[in-house]
Amino acid sequence: MNYVLGVFGVLLLQVSFTFAVISAAAGGGSFVGLGATLFAVIGVPLTALVNFVFIHASRKNPATHYVLRVALVSLVLPVVQLALMVLVSTLRL
Repeated sequence: MNYVLGVFGVLLLQVSFTFAVISAAAGGGSFVGLGATLFAVIGVPLTALVNFVFIHASRKNPATHYVLRVALVSLVLPVVQLALMVLVSTLRL
């Protein structure tokens, strides 16, 4: 169950957030959608791999708290995509 939530649940959340950023930037004449897509192509599989490693490593020692690590790693991609969207909308690039 940890793998389902920690890997596939995060993967689904990141893909849906990426789709929301692409939909919000559609028709704006900027490259926010392209940037979000390019970040997602690298970020989503990398996040899934890192979360899998964290969960697998803590399987031997269940007392370690890996939930915070998984949550912080999972929030990197949405924060970068949101920062890109705010940067482009603020500077009107």
